Amino acid sequence: MHSGLKSAHPAAGMLYFVSVLAFSMQFFHPVLLGLSFCGALLYSLRLRGRATGRLFGRVLLPTLLFVTLINTAFDHYGITTLFTLPSGNRITLETLVYGFVTGAMVVTVFLWFTCYNEIITTDKFLFLFGRILPTGALLMSMTLRFIPLFYRRLQDVRRAQRGIGAVQRGRLRSAMRTLSILITWSLENAVEISDSMKSRGYGLRGRTSYSRYVWTARDTALSLLLAAIDAVVIAAIAAGRTRAIYDPYIAMPRVTGLSVALFVCYALLCLLPAGADFVEELQWNRLRSK
Repeated sequence: MHSGLKSAHPAAGMLYFVSVLAFSMQFFHPVLLGLSFCGALLYSLRLRGRATGRLFGRVLLPTLLFVTLINTAFDHYGITTLFTLPSGNRITLETLVYGFVTGAMVVTVFLWFTCYNEIITTDKFLFLFGRILPTGALLMSMTLRFIPLFYRRLQDVRRAQRGIGAVQRGRLRSAMRTLSILITWSLENAVEISDSMKSRGYGLRGRTSYSRYVWTARDTALSLLLAAIDAVVIAAIAAGRTRAIYDPYIAMPRVTGLSVALFVCYALLCLLPAGADFVEELQWNRLRSK
């Protein structure tokens, strides 16, 4: 059953991800960052299941710890000293917290992009931008799907090498051979896609194409809701309600009525797709049980 953003019009889905990604990339306020992280993690788990759990444990959690440690080790601003290294460099609470917040922002954005790749597929992206910028749209769609595709091909190459007993001694030599295979495979695939699209007349003036996407009343309601949420968030940004200071001390803006409205609207924005999927699944299961 396709529900939520999967069944929405591509323009409505793109509008959602533009909003949530634009805000997630600039907010360092812990409450807003926590809401965005929870929404991204829940929706990614909903869409990808165990694959998101493995990605978080193997890649995203180490990335979070790495960014935190790097910022703490090389930046020494702040007034709250936790301890001093033998070299004389101070480790402060402010650098530790800011490093953690920065790492959490990177992880959150990455999780949102995993959701984006599941919802805004290549055909949807080309539907939205193929007529306006045919070459740019094709190149962008190939670029956005490159990282997940590269990762899946890496797993295929490793399984194939183990299957034929071609695992070489030495990690560096094996890694270089695997990288060479992946680059060659990706370049060949890019050439094949380009030739295939050219043979179909992609990008030619006057060319018509089939589309199964229809704008519905639900898409209108979703777009209006997103516009209202964006208006509240932008107003809060203009009023300075989203700022967070970590140098030389940690300080957050005073909580006002606009701050509460911001938190509520931003929570609705981040939790909307996962919540919509959950509600529709409950309704579907209730109908099937009758």
